[in-house]
Amino acid sequence: MKQENKTKSTEYNLIDAPHIYIGLEKNELMLKTFLMMSIIAIASVIILGVPALIHILTALGTVLIVYGAISSYQKWKGIPLTYESPASPMVAGLIVGLAMPIGGPYEITAAVAFVMIVVFKYGQGRYFSRKYLNPVVAAKVILLVALSAMIFLEDSLGLGLIFHPHHLELNLFTPQGFQDSMWIFQGKTIPFLGIELTAAQALFFWQTHGWIGGACGVLVLVVGSIAAYWLKFKWRIIVSTLTVLTLLAVLYGFMVGGDPLLRIAFHVFTGSSIFLIFFMATEPQSTPMPEISQYLFGALLGAGTFVLQLFNVLGGSIIALLILNLATPFFDKLVLRTPFGLKESNNESTGGE
Repeated sequence: MKQENKTKSTEYNLIDAPHIYIGLEKNELMLKTFLMMSIIAIASVIILGVPALIHILTALGTVLIVYGAISSYQKWKGIPLTYESPASPMVAGLIVGLAMPIGGPYEITAAVAFVMIVVFKYGQGRYFSRKYLNPVVAAKVILLVALSAMIFLEDSLGLGLIFHPHHLELNLFTPQGFQDSMWIFQGKTIPFLGIELTAAQALFFWQTHGWIGGACGVLVLVVGSIAAYWLKFKWRIIVSTLTVLTLLAVLYGFMVGGDPLLRIAFHVFTGSSIFLIFFMATEPQSTPMPEISQYLFGALLGAGTFVLQLFNVLGGSIIALLILNLATPFFDKLVLRTPFGLKESNNESTGGE
């Protein structure tokens, strides 16, 4: 009796795009995200003053000018609009403003916003099948690292900000060195209340050093948590990053000695960490989709941030996030076996019948 060999071919049927499950259209999601971040922006301006407002308006203005110019060109040429409304570019622009150090030049903020919208938001979306890199993260890291490397400039590290000379002098490894390094956050006073804050209290409530978006760490934690629940952010990344950062801070504090609460306040609530965790590390396209991959992504982000902070890169969370963005396709492939938007059909074709 002749045995017939059967061959199977896999077919895929198109199903609804995965983003629909959150129950929000993209523009609605962007507008509500902008609203939540506006609360943080207002608090940051109250704490940091007019310079914070100028940074935010500079970033937003740059992005809206580019958006208007590109949209006008696309309409003139009859090209489908990349963004039908300015909602998504505005969110990206506000993130740029809130992600800049308060002491940075306004020109750098404008440059980061310009590179972000032109290269990594419009350009990346046009020439690649997905946005592999968070546009704000990529623009800021690449531009600031490039500036830091321009040793022919008088103060390249100060201009680049990401490896600031004052930070490189700190000793965060030993208890005494860590305590002495907290001069950056000590001596802060809430003006209208006249309350003088310790370094830990300043990190929680009233930072005047670092990213604009992290001026009030506790407010970012509260607003970010509400936004994560309301707008269906990738909360597993948030939880795993915060958990790993906190555990590492506690463990290292007990290992070497010193105040563990101050360690937690520093590593978790340094502006770049707390704001990035909620509003940059949860960006949909540049972070993993599978749940287990999100936990792994967040854990590695927390560990990478902690290590870079110990080596005096206080804004190291953004470097760690850029590296993990590049690894996102790998995190997806750990679990996913079917292309997004598709599912395997039940049809099988057999040979010899």
